[in-house]
Amino acid sequence: MPVEIRELDLEEAIQGLHFLSSYAFSPTPPLPEFDSYAERIRHRKGSRYFGAIADGQIQAVSCATTPLEQNLRGGLFPMGGIANVATHPSARRKGYARQMMNHIFNQFKEDGFATSCLYPFKEAFYQRLGYAPLPQSMRIIFSPQCLSPLLKMNLNVDFDLVSFSDGYLDFREFCQKKQKTTHGMALFSIAQEEAAKNHEAWLLFARQDGNTLGVMNYTLKDQILNQTLLAYDFLFLDVVGRFALLNWIARHIDQAGKVILTLSPGQSGENYFTDIRPEYQGVFVPPMARVIDVMALNGLACSKGDICIQLIDEQCPWNHGTWRLLGQDGRLQIIPADQSHCTLSIQGLSALIYGVTDPGEFSLRGWGDPDPNHQGVLRSLFPPALPYLHAMY
Repeated sequence: MPVEIRELDLEEAIQGLHFLSSYAFSPTPPLPEFDSYAERIRHRKGSRYFGAIADGQIQAVSCATTPLEQNLRGGLFPMGGIANVATHPSARRKGYARQMMNHIFNQFKEDGFATSCLYPFKEAFYQRLGYAPLPQSMRIIFSPQCLSPLLKMNLNVDFDLVSFSDGYLDFREFCQKKQKTTHGMALFSIAQEEAAKNHEAWLLFARQDGNTLGVMNYTLKDQILNQTLLAYDFLFLDVVGRFALLNWIARHIDQAGKVILTLSPGQSGENYFTDIRPEYQGVFVPPMARVIDVMALNGLACSKGDICIQLIDEQCPWNHGTWRLLGQDGRLQIIPADQSHCTLSIQGLSALIYGVTDPGEFSLRGWGDPDPNHQGVLRSLFPPALPYLHAMY
């Protein structure tokens, strides 16, 4: 059966997503109430939708999210997010999702995106499409009673508690400030004020001398006097900001019996205060990332090094070829070359850019063949880093 891959208009996309995405990612039946579901989709600003159509029906659908900006090693680069990739059960295993993804990669290249990130339904599927895995954010679960000593601490901090909808723009401004120093952190390029109205949560701002040092986006649910305080975002600029947020949580020790904090990868929540002794829980699934356009990474911050690679990228042919990666004066230059020192797959290069996989693993993962000397050059160019995607979509 011939298949057409194309961009969908909004009403087509809503119809396709309502069944396909709900069937794939939500408990069914019943399907979500259509009008409220459609209203949430209409509130997304800047998103584009793509589908695989066969026999006049949408067989597979995907959302190319609102464009994002992502911090890569200290610089901001345009990024394309992908979400809601779903295929009708009768159309699975026919390559429709793969074809749709390849179509989106071409669109991303045309739109000038350097990279793409997503939350995979199956890592192996997206790895075959060039994506490399990133670290997973974690949640720590603990009793707030251990924080009671913080109630006696004078931090000279003011608190401001508002609804998420009312505080969204201030929250976004704080996240943009945090993003400047956070590798991997991605934020939507367009403010999503209407979509923010659907997130029923509190926003706490901890401020000192008018400057916001910490923000917590949280809810209080469950049994009265034994509630669960769930923080979707627990973000701070410095140690005072962190202690201020913990101080606010301590003020709920007679109201909440359990606290769940969402932390970025690498944060050691067990050391936030004495006797926290948390349980750990992964947040959603580990995200994945891939380079969309290698030339768009010119100027990326890097360390010293010089190597020529044969880059293999079956999905994005504009990347496929031989490139010189030159680290000079703290910036990466990417130059077409005639000969290569080693071969890298796009998964290997993506893992290097994000700093998540040592090149010594590449031959074992099937991501390239750098020998020990060339592994050393790649390590020098792209030191290990710990990305935190932050954006959820």
